[in-house]
Amino acid sequence: MTTQLRVMATPSPAVGHFFPMVPFLWALRAAGHDVRVAVPAFFAGTVLQSGLPVIATAPASETAAAQTGPDTQEDLEPGTVATYRRLGRVAQMMQSDIDRVVEQWRPHLVIADPMEYTGRRAAAVHGLPHVEHWIGQALPEAPLTEAAHDLFGPECKTWPGIAGNPSFAQIDPCPPAFQQPGAAAGIRTRYVPYNGPALLPEWLSQRDSDRPRVLITLGTIISQSEEAPQLLSRAVDAAAALDAEVVVAGNKKAMPADVTSRVRAAQWLPIGLAAQHFDLVVHHGGSGTTMSSLAHGVPQVACPSILDQDANATRLEETGTGRRVTHSAALHTHALDEAVEQVLRDATFTRAAAAMRAQNHAAQPPAEAVRQLLRRFDER
Repeated sequence: MTTQLRVMATPSPAVGHFFPMVPFLWALRAAGHDVRVAVPAFFAGTVLQSGLPVIATAPASETAAAQTGPDTQEDLEPGTVATYRRLGRVAQMMQSDIDRVVEQWRPHLVIADPMEYTGRRAAAVHGLPHVEHWIGQALPEAPLTEAAHDLFGPECKTWPGIAGNPSFAQIDPCPPAFQQPGAAAGIRTRYVPYNGPALLPEWLSQRDSDRPRVLITLGTIISQSEEAPQLLSRAVDAAAALDAEVVVAGNKKAMPADVTSRVRAAQWLPIGLAAQHFDLVVHHGGSGTTMSSLAHGVPQVACPSILDQDANATRLEETGTGRRVTHSAALHTHALDEAVEQVLRDATFTRAAAAMRAQNHAAQPPAEAVRQLLRRFDER
């Protein structure tokens, strides 16, 4: 087996894309390999907090990245392809720096998340194996390919993961029962929640066992939307009506007084550590929250709106581990109240979530998945 590999990780500059990769990247480092994470300079601090080495590239700020577009009205909308285009523009700005890094450092392997273009291009141009680390369920290729063609033209046709070209390997941290049917066979690994530096409040482990406890969170993107305060308030109403102890995770300064005055606590919490202390998690359908809750066997109610959120929420329904309530229905109907009550009172959701937790725990840990990847690398 190769004694030491130089591995360049190129996650998209978003915590929901980078955080799921951290346990695997640390397993690579613990096995003695040289892992460096190449990201735009404005995201370098997030990577540094994980303890991983950083290669900072252009753009230096999110403002600089935003100023590269949008070119069309569609790019102003929070749609899937528009999001891929924005990530593609960041990749375009990183391109020359990444080429320099590859030529000077000579990595053996590139690892990236499924929505990222920097690593795909580098792998194709420099002849490197490309490893795609999934963030949960396998994502559809169509929007990735469409945005790549819009931004990069014919050159992207040879890139791994584009137009049907396979990546060298996929790292799949999703429990098989939750994974999309027909997804490519990847290297299975346990989902290990990671949320960055965290200090759990002491009160979290102390609770009234006679009252259900509900965690509400809208993640890092949806929590900044204009409708976030109303959605938070509706979720609090739904849980409080059942005499639940309600906790809201997020930036307290961004929460309306109507919410903070009616809950046990309103503060940032690391979902991957906190979820196990709750009977239900109500959230936006993001992969990080969905997968962390599954890893701890906690039922969920998801209110999706963009990207992979609807796929996650739909799969919760299909597997009996939770309920899906559309963003619009949560705001304008009593569907959220009904879903919260059903999941809290019907023990079949808890049993299904516990079975998903057991399946995740039975998967090989990241260290074993690293060994499986390295064997494949040596045999190529």
